[in-house]
Amino acid sequence: MAPAKIGLSHNTIIMIKIIRAFLIIFLVYFFVACSKESEVDGSPATTNGTYTISGSEILLNGNPVQLKGVNAMNTFSIGDHDLMDEWQIEIVREFIGNLREQPISEAAVLGADNKWIHPLKEIVNTNRAHNKITVLCPFAWIEENGNRILFTGLNPSEQYFYTDYKQKMLEIAEHFKGQQDVWIETWNEPYHWNNENNYSHDLWLSNQIDMVDNLRSVEGFNNIILVPGNEQGQSENAILAKGEELLLNRFNIVFDLHAYEKWLNNSSISEIKQRIETINNHKYAILFGEIGVINAGELMQPSNFLIAANETDTSVLGWLWNRNSNDQNALLSDGGLANNLNNNNWGLKYRAFLRQ
Repeated sequence: MAPAKIGLSHNTIIMIKIIRAFLIIFLVYFFVACSKESEVDGSPATTNGTYTISGSEILLNGNPVQLKGVNAMNTFSIGDHDLMDEWQIEIVREFIGNLREQPISEAAVLGADNKWIHPLKEIVNTNRAHNKITVLCPFAWIEENGNRILFTGLNPSEQYFYTDYKQKMLEIAEHFKGQQDVWIETWNEPYHWNNENNYSHDLWLSNQIDMVDNLRSVEGFNNIILVPGNEQGQSENAILAKGEELLLNRFNIVFDLHAYEKWLNNSSISEIKQRIETINNHKYAILFGEIGVINAGELMQPSNFLIAANETDTSVLGWLWNRNSNDQNALLSDGGLANNLNNNNWGLKYRAFLRQ
């Protein structure tokens, strides 16, 4: 006897189709979400594309770009990235204030200076989720007794912890190799502001070659490397004198200059543009990793520099993404608005620059 056919009602057939459609949507969503989570959790895949250096240009997928961003201290506390999005920030230079104890992918730790430090992986993942480049830059070394040694103004190779510094930087490069939206800077603002303390351009060259080659010794680390200028990062003279030797058989290097007194004071728009164009004409890629209105105590006017940077398509990162109405360099007030308290309207000016 043939089996009886089971008839389904019209309404039942419709319900089955609806359930099937929901299942398909759920599965598609599930796999897309898992894919994104995998990327954020440390996959070499990035959301920004491929960044390379060619001559004086920073390229994204082969096309020249001007990048605008800020310096931040997310190692101490992950900040408000939705607000960063509102300001149209594209690149974030992250302050590493305790290189010795800085966790890379581990959990947050309480440092010898009694401050909590968030892992670099968490910071990069958060920046990446908001489509931002991360620049990791060492600013200081904290000793076991909690004493802080700021890197600014120092000759790197003369520091007692230099070997340990290089080992830590190797570990950072190993973790982030192949992640093209993670750039690493060799050192923050090295050498005396007036070329004292045994400084020479040969010292700059030997130090920077050693620190760059240390990072490149990690197989697969092709990420962009930032190399600072001399005179605590404000001078391009070492770059112009020795940059060609540094770049010999080396690649994906951007020179980082800082715009304070030696760029902002008594400088017209045309003078600033001329200095930038001289560097570009030598086929050196640069960005200004810091610009602020206070450095050695004197309030400075940033307007001419910001105009010149835009007219030369120069990448710039402001100092500092921080909520502190009493800090003249802070871009944000205590309440998260543009900070304009006794600082030549720094918050409003820089926000306008970011949006241009």
